Amino acid sequence: MKNFFILTKEDSESTRNFISTVTEFIRENGGDACTGTLLRKASSEALKVPENTDCILTIGGDGTMIRAAMRTISAKVPILGLNKGHIGYLCDLDDSNYKDALLRLFDNDYEVEERMLLSGRVISADGTPKSEFKHALNDIVLTSRSGLQVVHLNIDVNGERLSSFNGDGVIFATPTGSTAYNLSAGGPIVEPKTNLILMSPLNAHLVGQRSIVLDASAKIRATVTKRNQEELNSAVAFDGSISIGLNDGDSVEIVRSSETVRFIKLAQINFLDRIREKLQAD
Repeated sequence: MKNFFILTKEDSESTRNFISTVTEFIRENGGDACTGTLLRKASSEALKVPENTDCILTIGGDGTMIRAAMRTISAKVPILGLNKGHIGYLCDLDDSNYKDALLRLFDNDYEVEERMLLSGRVISADGTPKSEFKHALNDIVLTSRSGLQVVHLNIDVNGERLSSFNGDGVIFATPTGSTAYNLSAGGPIVEPKTNLILMSPLNAHLVGQRSIVLDASAKIRATVTKRNQEELNSAVAFDGSISIGLNDGDSVEIVRSSETVRFIKLAQINFLDRIREKLQAD
């Protein structure tokens, strides 16, 4: 592995200087690197990856890594994250260990993990699609547009009614996303290499409504049902960025994506050790 595409969402002087340092180290060791910037504006537009790229190296936090993964899916190039943000569950590297990691990549001493994605699209009340399928590495979230009003949803799985939900919203998460919004909402943490779909309520009005683990093959349909004209419309967000408004009667179809994201794994630390480290548990 010699050819790297370095991506960051920041264009500060300190970031540019750090990228220059990383690039120089790569070239000193017989590799090559080119760089790109992810605009802060939310976009699902495919990002062109240079030919012969062996690895996409992101510099930032988990958000940068997710944004890069979503915009380079078609390239099918493995991704490695160098953490310059806050707590990160996805990024393996930081300032202290990236040189050793790059040397291992030069020697092809690494593993590649496949992570499942979710795909979702909006269907209008009359049955016509309002959007194309969009991918999510972490989660697809349905909430009120205001964030202060209750959202009412009928949720069907494989054509059968699962529940009628009243609350702040619902999170549909991948195993990778189990440590993101799903975790803060009280949902379970699961091994990221597994294949399943997590459904976690946000402040459900019924005490008995809890997170549910669904098979990865499940076909989910969540339909918005407004109770009165004063209620604001809802919205669906993909990985917390791209958002689509939902009107009364609109549905969101959610399925496992046919695409996957490939992450480079270097750390010897296992999943449970990493969770304990990140959560600062004893």
